[in-house]
Amino acid sequence: MTGGTRPCPVCGAPLPQEASFCPYCMETLRHRREAEPPVRRWLKPVRQAVLPLVLAALAAAAFLLYDVVTPDTYDAWGELTYRLNGNDYHLAATFRNDSAPEPVYTIQTIEDWDYDRAAKLFVTHVDTGADAGQVFRQQVETIQVQVVQPQNNPSPITWQQPTYQGDPAAEGMALSPLYFDGQSRGEAEVRWDIRMKNGDTILLRHKMVIEPVDVVDYTPEEYDMDTIEDLQALVDQIQAEVPLPTVVRINLPPVHYEGGLTITGRPINLYGTVDDKKMRTAFLGPVTVDVDRGPQCFIQNIDFRGSGSGTGLTVEADGRVQDCLFTGWDTGLLVGGDDWADPTGCWFEDNGVGFRFDSVGDYVNGTMLEGNTFRNNGTAVELLRVPGAKTFYFNGCAFSGNGLNLSNPADHPTDLTRATFD
Repeated sequence: MTGGTRPCPVCGAPLPQEASFCPYCMETLRHRREAEPPVRRWLKPVRQAVLPLVLAALAAAAFLLYDVVTPDTYDAWGELTYRLNGNDYHLAATFRNDSAPEPVYTIQTIEDWDYDRAAKLFVTHVDTGADAGQVFRQQVETIQVQVVQPQNNPSPITWQQPTYQGDPAAEGMALSPLYFDGQSRGEAEVRWDIRMKNGDTILLRHKMVIEPVDVVDYTPEEYDMDTIEDLQALVDQIQAEVPLPTVVRINLPPVHYEGGLTITGRPINLYGTVDDKKMRTAFLGPVTVDVDRGPQCFIQNIDFRGSGSGTGLTVEADGRVQDCLFTGWDTGLLVGGDDWADPTGCWFEDNGVGFRFDSVGDYVNGTMLEGNTFRNNGTAVELLRVPGAKTFYFNGCAFSGNGLNLSNPADHPTDLTRATFD
């Protein structure tokens, strides 16, 4: 026995150093390891390099699948671009009459007036700018509007849920009316919540800012306005002394002014009155309102009585004409320049043309020309040039004895279904 001895680790019997087996306790002293198959040396670094790539590819595929099947939420102010079925759509929230986005809309209000404004949603194709409202709405599951306003607003804004419009190119895909008054204050956020059929949510927001303005009233008891010269001098004084945005209201006496009046520079509202003998404020000469800035100009409860020529009232301003009489003119009421005005509750009789619209602008306002009477005019209504494409509605209007009820060279959309004809 060479090399010395060592005890068996199991039974302690003396064994040679080289022993791999104990004859006393029959235990194997050297355990065999299973041989590993040979590995080519060049394959090992390849495995180390490829494995991370495979794992990354699997992760990317999983993320892509998740992104495809998981709905998205979009949140934007004023406008956003939304991709759907391979097409890009431009969504715009606005109070305008076109698809220009309006993140912030400011309105100046008078304390004792009531107001309504229409929040609108336009959808157009990004590549062409053409209206896409009809196509897009087919992919919309629901659409709602929420107006968020200060809790301490003394006269909270109310609103109606949006409705789809018949002419989305002119009025937006959807429209939601808002109602408020001169007591309303502060900022209101209008939120469009659009739920798509594919599960996506689109939140589109815009803001309406209400700014109360001062009002100055002029009355016959305090200012000279019994003659047309007095009245024109007062108007000129107001133009020079009263800055915008202050609203000016002239309450006219029940007199007949022998001559015309010109209002330029800034809007001035004219309100006629009636005395106990049923005599109403009247102008026997032409009146012109030609302003290009400031709030709406109101002309109410006034007679415009001509002698067979000229134009009774020319409005080249954003205006409203209500409860007025036009008789004896070549043209009773002319809306011209690049502005918009709409008559309601007026009487047009014995004129060459009762109401003529001839504006080259792009501004659009009220289109409900309701409650007007057209009698014995050569042409009752003449639409030469009208901004936009919103339909004129003649609800409650009465036509009788006119040579022509409607002349429409502009081919502007009109609805006479609720008018009466004798």
